[in-house]
Amino acid sequence: MSMKILGTLALTSLAWATEYWQTPPGGYRPFGPGYTNGAYPTDFSLAGPPLEAIHDSQTPSTGLAVDSNNRLYLAYPRNSGQTPNNVVVCTSFNDEKPWPNAGIQNCTAGQDPSTCFINVQNIILDNKGRLWVIDSGIPYNATPETGAIFGGAKIMSFDETTGEHLRTYVIPERLLSHRMNMNDLRINTTLGGKSGYAFIPDASTNSSLVTIDLDDGSALRRLFNTSVVRADENYVGSYDGQPIYTWNGTKKGHLTTAADGVALPTSSGNFYWGVLASRRFYYISQEILVDPNKTEDEVLAAVQNPGQCGSEQAGFTADDRGRVYIAASEQNAIYYVDTLKSEVNMTINGDAPGGSGLIPANNYVVKVLARSALIQHADSMAILNGWMYFNTNQLMLSPKFNYDNVDRRRGPFRSYRLWIGRGPAA
Repeated sequence: MSMKILGTLALTSLAWATEYWQTPPGGYRPFGPGYTNGAYPTDFSLAGPPLEAIHDSQTPSTGLAVDSNNRLYLAYPRNSGQTPNNVVVCTSFNDEKPWPNAGIQNCTAGQDPSTCFINVQNIILDNKGRLWVIDSGIPYNATPETGAIFGGAKIMSFDETTGEHLRTYVIPERLLSHRMNMNDLRINTTLGGKSGYAFIPDASTNSSLVTIDLDDGSALRRLFNTSVVRADENYVGSYDGQPIYTWNGTKKGHLTTAADGVALPTSSGNFYWGVLASRRFYYISQEILVDPNKTEDEVLAAVQNPGQCGSEQAGFTADDRGRVYIAASEQNAIYYVDTLKSEVNMTINGDAPGGSGLIPANNYVVKVLARSALIQHADSMAILNGWMYFNTNQLMLSPKFNYDNVDRRRGPFRSYRLWIGRGPAA
């Protein structure tokens, strides 16, 4: 009897499917809304306010700034080739013109490199109506043996209204060894009681942090070749779901970009930086970093490690309520972390929300501000009048990061803004 029943069941099973994973006649009940995560191949969680496109570029930019009149500026770097203009101001959704003028965009033969653009990486606005550019001084055709040009590695300030050049600070030649690669810049005009200080990350393999006294122009290099600024050994990141290596034709390598994004959040008194080829970020007292009387050991001991942020990072920025924003390129996202207790709305490690003072490093919680497939390697961010502005450049689709140096980028390269209801860090 049992043999007959089993045989009947087997025949019945064969009647509707030959294998257990095949769909029975009539299909199956589809997943309903909220049934489970990952129900459909197209599932990709979006987060944050809507993104508003504000400009299309035909080539990828790295730097972005917005002035007090809501004009958008972009820096087109020369890291992998010449560009007609290094810095532009956007005049419409598609149009641009060289800024502050056409003559400064390219150095001519025999020209003093401190008076023209070599390879501008970023442009920022300070709280005194000045736009600052940071020029790595590394020509587009440089070799590892040549590196930055003395006089070309510099920061320059301009009047945001007239474009008038105000002052240039040249990086001392002694700091240009080990192929220094200045990548970003932040200005604190209140520190020290005089003109303030500039804070600069060196993204080269050895890496360091550089400060410039804006009163006398003296420069100080800190944390040179230490673990808190260097890339992870043999780092492999991910972009749009693909593991990322560096390629020289068919020769495989690893990304070594070190200290990169930087931020100076209001009220904290700290300087934040991220190590691009890693998922690490750190902070340190600005006063300690600029103090020439501190030893290297004392500076290193003062570095605070809040842990990993969950992504390779490009640019950083900060707002007027102590929040630090991170361009999380691996996650098609922008992250943030609060640094002031007054901004926290959850209990962390027994500490109730609210209160005053700074959040301890081990209580930092990184969160998502925005996530979208539109965010194709956000690089630089700026905050003004409640809006966050950022550019995208598809960096990891460029030839350096693809086998046989195939260029997988597809323009136009879009800049966006989203509403955060906050102002820039003072």
